[in-house]
Amino acid sequence: MTHNTLMLSLIAALSLAACTAPVDRPLTVDGTRNANFDSDYNACHAQAASFTNGAGAESAAIGAVIGAGVGAIEADDEWEGAVVGAITGGAIGAAENASKVNDERRNVLIRCMQNRGHDVIG
Repeated sequence: MTHNTLMLSLIAALSLAACTAPVDRPLTVDGTRNANFDSDYNACHAQAASFTNGAGAESAAIGAVIGAGVGAIEADDEWEGAVVGAITGGAIGAAENASKVNDERRNVLIRCMQNRGHDVIG
């Protein structure tokens, strides 16, 4: 596994993390917003922003183990390949988890607003 492969993998991981539905994106509401919308939004946004699914370390570790195995198999120098693979796999696993957490935070925000009586559809 070459340094170019490592760089391409890290770029892919960062791109995956960037392609998420951020919690800060404006909400789509079916109809008009009532007088409590802004205060409810602030409370729900704070709740969503603090949400975590707790799987970050697990996803990164799984990615690192798989990456180390693939790197060791494909590289001329098994140890170097394993290290590069572990770093790449860990970065990809962490980026994937960040994307999932961000999507879940968005869903928490939407559900919270709906539970407070707002017609949020996305």
